[in-house]
Amino acid sequence: MSLGALPGSTLHISPSSESMSNPDQILAPATSDTNGSFITSTSNARASNVLAGSSSMSPQDDKAVGTAAIKKVQSRVSLSLQDNAVGRRFFVNPGHDDKFVNYDPPPTGPAWMRRNAIYPILFYPYLLVLKMAQDSARAKALNPFVDNTVRTARYTIVSFIPSQLVVQFSKVANIYFFMVSMLQIIPNVSPTGRFTTIFPLSFFIIVSMIKEAYDDFFRHKQDAAENNAPVLRLAVTGPGIRGSVLRNASVRGTAPAPPSAEVPTITVSGGIEMQGLNPANNLRTKQGLASGDWVKVSCKDIRVGDIIRLRDREFIPADIVVLASSNADGVCFVETSNLDGETNLKQRQALKATSDAIFDVDSLANFKALLHTESPSGDLYNFDGFLVDNSGSRYPLTPNQFLQRGATLRNTKEVFGVAVYTGEESKIRMNSYAPPAAKMPHVERLTNKVIILILASLLVFSAVGTIAYVVWDSNERKYPSSEALRHWYLADNTGYSLVYFTFLILFNAFIPISLYVTMEVVKIVQVYFMMNDLAMYDHERDIPAQANTSSLNEELGQVQYVFSDKTGTLTENIMEFRLFSVAGRSIRHPSCPPRNDDSCDGTLVIQELSIARLRGAGMSPAQQQTYNFLEAMALCHSVVPDLSQAQIDSNLPPFNSDEKMPNAHTVSSILYQSSSADEVAIVNAARDLSFVYKTRTPTTLSLSILSQLVDSEYEILNTIEFTSDRKRMSTIYKYPDGRIMLLTKGADNVILERLHSDSELTPEQREIKAKTLADTGAYATEGLRTLLYAFKELDPAVYQTWNEKYAEATTAITNRVALVAAVAEELERGLTLLGATAIEDKLQEGVPNTIENLRRANIRVWMLTGDKTETAINIGRTCNLIKRDSHLMLLNDETCQLASRNGNAVAGIHNWIEESIIKFKELKRDPNNPDVVLASCHILVAVEGRLLSKIEKHLAANPESTTFERLLDLLIAADNVICCRFSPSQKALLVRMVKDRLNRQHLSASGASPLLTELSGPPPTAWSRFWTTVLLRPRQSGVTLAIGDGANDIPMLLCAHVGIGITGREGLAASRASDYSIAKFRFLEPLLFVHGRWSYVRICLFTMGTLYKNITFYGTQLIFQFWCGYSGTSLYEQWTLSLNNVLFTALPVIVVGIFEKDLNRSTLMAVPELYRYGQQNRGFNFRIQLRWFFQAFLHAVLSVLLPAILYGGFFNSAEKGNIQSPLFFKANASSWFQQVLLSDGTGPDQETGLYPFGTISYTITILFCTIKVLYIESHTITAVHHGIGALTFLVWIGYQFVYSYVWTPHSVFGSDTAYEYSGLYFPIIHSQIRFWAVVILSVVIGLVVEDISLKFFELLAYLVRWGHLGGRREVVEVGGQTHRGESSRQPRNNYERVFEEARVAAMHATGEHNWAEEVAWWQFWEKAHGIGSSLFEDPTLKEK
Repeated sequence: MSLGALPGSTLHISPSSESMSNPDQILAPATSDTNGSFITSTSNARASNVLAGSSSMSPQDDKAVGTAAIKKVQSRVSLSLQDNAVGRRFFVNPGHDDKFVNYDPPPTGPAWMRRNAIYPILFYPYLLVLKMAQDSARAKALNPFVDNTVRTARYTIVSFIPSQLVVQFSKVANIYFFMVSMLQIIPNVSPTGRFTTIFPLSFFIIVSMIKEAYDDFFRHKQDAAENNAPVLRLAVTGPGIRGSVLRNASVRGTAPAPPSAEVPTITVSGGIEMQGLNPANNLRTKQGLASGDWVKVSCKDIRVGDIIRLRDREFIPADIVVLASSNADGVCFVETSNLDGETNLKQRQALKATSDAIFDVDSLANFKALLHTESPSGDLYNFDGFLVDNSGSRYPLTPNQFLQRGATLRNTKEVFGVAVYTGEESKIRMNSYAPPAAKMPHVERLTNKVIILILASLLVFSAVGTIAYVVWDSNERKYPSSEALRHWYLADNTGYSLVYFTFLILFNAFIPISLYVTMEVVKIVQVYFMMNDLAMYDHERDIPAQANTSSLNEELGQVQYVFSDKTGTLTENIMEFRLFSVAGRSIRHPSCPPRNDDSCDGTLVIQELSIARLRGAGMSPAQQQTYNFLEAMALCHSVVPDLSQAQIDSNLPPFNSDEKMPNAHTVSSILYQSSSADEVAIVNAARDLSFVYKTRTPTTLSLSILSQLVDSEYEILNTIEFTSDRKRMSTIYKYPDGRIMLLTKGADNVILERLHSDSELTPEQREIKAKTLADTGAYATEGLRTLLYAFKELDPAVYQTWNEKYAEATTAITNRVALVAAVAEELERGLTLLGATAIEDKLQEGVPNTIENLRRANIRVWMLTGDKTETAINIGRTCNLIKRDSHLMLLNDETCQLASRNGNAVAGIHNWIEESIIKFKELKRDPNNPDVVLASCHILVAVEGRLLSKIEKHLAANPESTTFERLLDLLIAADNVICCRFSPSQKALLVRMVKDRLNRQHLSASGASPLLTELSGPPPTAWSRFWTTVLLRPRQSGVTLAIGDGANDIPMLLCAHVGIGITGREGLAASRASDYSIAKFRFLEPLLFVHGRWSYVRICLFTMGTLYKNITFYGTQLIFQFWCGYSGTSLYEQWTLSLNNVLFTALPVIVVGIFEKDLNRSTLMAVPELYRYGQQNRGFNFRIQLRWFFQAFLHAVLSVLLPAILYGGFFNSAEKGNIQSPLFFKANASSWFQQVLLSDGTGPDQETGLYPFGTISYTITILFCTIKVLYIESHTITAVHHGIGALTFLVWIGYQFVYSYVWTPHSVFGSDTAYEYSGLYFPIIHSQIRFWAVVILSVVIGLVVEDISLKFFELLAYLVRWGHLGGRREVVEVGGQTHRGESSRQPRNNYERVFEEARVAAMHATGEHNWAEEVAWWQFWEKAHGIGSSLFEDPTLKEK
């Protein structure tokens, strides 16, 4: 058996006779020149040529090597390696002079320095010195590759503080407040103290840094546990063996010891523990042979080239190439659930050359080889390289010999392997899915705009205050007749240069310093509620909802477009074999129920084949084709049989226990493992039809056909794997009768292109082909997944020639996949059709209802799949994507008439698009009244990926083409879209294009789609767009959501605004790369309708409340400047001022951000129309924000003006004025208001006069913010709200009591300011009833006049609008009755009762005004029906 028979290993280059006689010369001491070739002495030049890949071989060598074609293959590959100098080259059991070479060393410098094009130029000297040092270290090192240490922790002790400072000050708000704090340090500039900004800023930054340090500490612990895990590494002793194989962590970089006749002593240190020293080692060393023992080392000490031993159920510590296995033929099995989530076992096989040469530890110690592999990459599914053994033979290394770090060895006693990639260069560490750009929520974008607007206003206020101060000071500083000062508190010389910065510091907290930090806390708690929601918990598989980010919570409440994969997302990805078509007949699998068509029972067909076989008279052509088809089903796959759980039939006679797989003793209990659920279903179906796949070795595969006593053994020659580009798989077998057969299966469009033309077929063959294709179309129409099978008998000479080309492609280090695909294309031509299979992928539970509810929520669902058009359309009908009365527009070759256009395909596509747009308008408009748009008209567009590829190519060649843009116009306006035969890159492209359109819709007069804008009303003029902007009308959100379950969906998930991963049977790759993950598609309803909408409402209320409280509080500083000569004097004591955002107003907004519920869960789930609230940005827009700002400013005015009038915070400038004689009580009715406005607050008790006035104003603002946020604006008022409101007020009172006794002048708590605080709390505030009377009266006036009255008139307007005051009581009474035609089953609990009532009420919410999407109407409806919501549980979930 030649090595060429190995699957994926077809090149076998024999050594020369000289090298065979002297194997040590193959791996003789060598050095590397600048080109990477190996230079040896003349005596072993030819042997070195084999090793180094040189093409200079003598004729004698040619004869020894074999045919000239094989020599040509070796020459091409070897020259390619030398010229390209790619990958890495290392040795197994290296000698003293064997040189490890890394042709692609890691880049120089840190990653952040390489990401920017400017940094390498700025830091060029540093990078140059660093590169020289690294090159020198690599040249001296015996092993230039990285060790096996992994680090998921982001920081070290040294880098944590610098890195975190960079992260924290990358936020614009932090930079702004830092600049303000620097201005405060300047003497005589800050009116609020010199450290009142830097301390709160430092507090929030330190809190963020502590959170990062806490998370990173646990990452360090996990890294330490992984890096210190014990691993068995081979330690080799003997002559000619490099001493470094005995190295430990302390001697890793030292030079090798010179060869010695004595056995070197192994020093046990550094945690290294010797195991099982072989007593025969001394004898083997004396005989000139090496000996080996297993040493227990830490995982981090593994290096490239080390040989390690793995046992069953152990994790693989590094990327290794398997050399030998305890199983027969070097077979081993791994589970990759930690890599891709797939729990099925995958088979890996050692090369026959290494498996035969290694049988124990000593043979392993004496095995020498050179390995050349590709450079490290994050591709989990590909691996290229080759191995040159002791004889000089070169063998290709494929993923079949590759074990990845993180996988688990299963069903294998032990495995020997050599480390190829270690540490950070392992594939699992390099495999990461980074989004193209950070995702930012739409609400946050709008918040940033609002903050910019506030910043601009702050600058304007500072400028106005500066001008007013200059004017006032020039008029009021001195008396005109003399140089005497008008006021005692004015300095003789006052400069105007720093006044602007004084106001900037005074007003800086208009921008909330705590906004983003507290928002992060709020979102983390929201995520906790999501992940613990039982409505999104999959009980069958024990999978809850997961969140990989918390920054996009509110985006879940604004989704307008959903892009969904089909397989595994809408369907279960549980494949059940149903039908197959062969020889002109449609045949049912035994498990398939009877059908109303011409299909026949598969059991009867198998009986016919068995009878014909037993009679020995030969089969009819139809029977022979059926036999060949079922045989191909059992052969053409990559399935691995798991015999560990196979059951033995005890009624049969005993068998020889030495047999690998005893014939006829194993019943249909063999478990099959494969990464493809389709393949498992096909092999299981073949087994059910008596074509039982039993065993597989690296070279053979055995079948039990029709219960025969002797298994048929097929020799595996080649396996060409399935790829997403090829969309087919081929296998080449040598049949038991000697025939060489090519078996190919794949998508119908791919196989049809490679069949014999009809002119080459007989009439009977053409009829069978037509019937098979008709059956395939019928299967696809039912939504079944179809595959076509074809075969081709190969001439041995043709196969040999092709195999040489294939060998060259499989040993290429670079571009191997493309080369293999090109060579395979040559053979996969002129095929003969065998038949077709049909597999059912069941629809997930609740998918049709979910899609209907998404449609009611004004969410357009797009299905993007790789299936054929017929299958996708039928699934669309099944899942309710296509309604009974839907109008279908299909974009494919037939509808565009591409066959008749002679290559001008894009013109046909463009014409179809324009005609479809015209038809779209006609269908959407009422024929009797064109101005009326028919909302009931449902239009679905289906697009084939092949035509999209044509449009892409045309757009690349003609950038001015509008075909793609017009197609997007149609697709965005359509109610639903189905994309068929789409590749992963096409899915990502379409999602990205739609996302970009939606992001720019507010900047374009035509919006996201001119067609959609036209149907929404007359096209907006420039004037109407201007007024839309001026009047701050809400706009559409345009949020996109992509959902998928496979690794091929990751690009689509990353391109959408929000990516949802389905934790399904295709692995965890999608769920790990997504923003959120759920177990079922139907869980989208609670995720979007409940948590998404609640998060949107909560973030909106939190953000507006945060901005409101800052404007209210710091607006008082602005109003107060009217009485202090615009001097920038602060109304509040500096530390009391700085603690406002930290202690006194933070908790109320956090509470509403976490617990706000404007509507009950049952109502939101029953009325999907309520979801439009977030789509239309009705919770947070400039118009609403303007209302909040107006209310905040009015509250600020009342907080200053009412105390000035009612309490008398300012005093008359009479000499005998004191604190007991306020201005208000001394003024008469005609002059009190004028005196209040004109008073400058001076007098002998000025210092004590500012304290009570500032304190009363401060108290009023706290009560304004607490009551408005917790009670007036909140729809959910619970005990937590009451507790937080009381706690906030008590903290403020307690602070005043403590701080009035802590405060001392000219200290940290009481710097050099004109504010007197010490001991004034009790005598001025606590003991005065007038103080509390003014507080209560001011708060009541402010809330009643502004907030409560506004809410009352809003409610009154709603009632009039709904007709409630006109006698239409059904507005709130509807909902208790059962809808006509539905069952009257009694609800099991209150939740079902309320849900049903809300659903029925939504059906009646029609008429002049559609109440279904009116939030206020449903709030009124819930109160009328006594439906409330509590904090931690939904009361409607309780049993009746």
